[in-house]
Amino acid sequence: MDCLLVADNIIVAAKGSFIDCLINQNHKIISIEDSPDANNSVCDLAISNNNEYFATLTSDKNLTIYRLPSFDRVNLFILPRSASKIRFGAENSHIFVADKTGDVLFYDILKNDSGVKLLGHLSFLLNVLQSQDGNYLISADRDEKIRVSCYPNTYNIQTYCLGHKEYVNHIEFLPHNNRYLLSASGDGTIKCWDYVVGHCTCTINTKNDLSDPRLQEEFKKIMDEDGIEVESLPIVHFTTSKLNENTSLVAISIYSCNNLLIYTIQTGDQFQCQYKLTGTLQLKGFFNCIDLFNTALYVFNGSNNILTKYDITNSDNNIAINESQTIEMFSNTKIDVKIDLEQNIKILFKRKFDNVQEYQERKKNRLIKKP
Repeated sequence: MDCLLVADNIIVAAKGSFIDCLINQNHKIISIEDSPDANNSVCDLAISNNNEYFATLTSDKNLTIYRLPSFDRVNLFILPRSASKIRFGAENSHIFVADKTGDVLFYDILKNDSGVKLLGHLSFLLNVLQSQDGNYLISADRDEKIRVSCYPNTYNIQTYCLGHKEYVNHIEFLPHNNRYLLSASGDGTIKCWDYVVGHCTCTINTKNDLSDPRLQEEFKKIMDEDGIEVESLPIVHFTTSKLNENTSLVAISIYSCNNLLIYTIQTGDQFQCQYKLTGTLQLKGFFNCIDLFNTALYVFNGSNNILTKYDITNSDNNIAINESQTIEMFSNTKIDVKIDLEQNIKILFKRKFDNVQEYQERKKNRLIKKP
């Protein structure tokens, strides 16, 4: 899948084996085509909290660290297994890797070592995140679980945040109040957690806000062909940003839906959260990456390589979204890449097997064969 990342004076988009870094209005194209793997592509991007380092994760299990803004390579790690997510830690000098066998690995970006395993799940890991105070390491997996581990002693499990019905692919702290954790799932819901105690303070069911119910029925038919039972359209992209001292913005894209859903989440004094659907944004197709930064929404359309910036304004609790800028990415760069998003989504859902009938048939046959 394409990737998009926005920070102070930095916009990074990845498509196939190319990365376009826009820094202070200047483009720098990074190519990873020299890999021996002909199908090598960028899987994830990360920027350190102090904007000093930039990291890329590729499908050939390479984790590359660059220094900003020069893009001089600082380090290259060969991961032992394929990974799904990378995140810089609170101290900016280390990076966490969530791999597809269920392990979280730790790398010091300034040292040449093989990494340290911190914890493991019995499932495909999809995300990892360290708290800003450095006391907790949060990991999310394909089996609907969010684990909150103490750090650095990650063998001590603080709690689990349980409640999703499908894989959890996104976790982020609520920007205006990092006491809370936001999660998004293949079950089409967003949950807000008081994560230290594992309490869910509110749930947003995006199924209630979809304008075209036919999309869900079509998705069910497609998944039924592979023996997968689904109830809602999965959330594909998720991003959040602070609006003011009491409110954060959340923007999501849903599989096969051309509308971005934009919510506000507000916290109060009684450790409760309230949410509101504040707007929708019609896009040309759903093959878009999104990222919120401050009060601007960035949308990268992988079909035409156009990045669009939308300014978000708040007046008397009325949210307005207005297009303000378009930028051509990957100019003069030929990229031939085909993304099978349907297949990428399918592998995250678990197939339901009913072996009771098969057992009953075997039992019946054994009884018949008895003399």
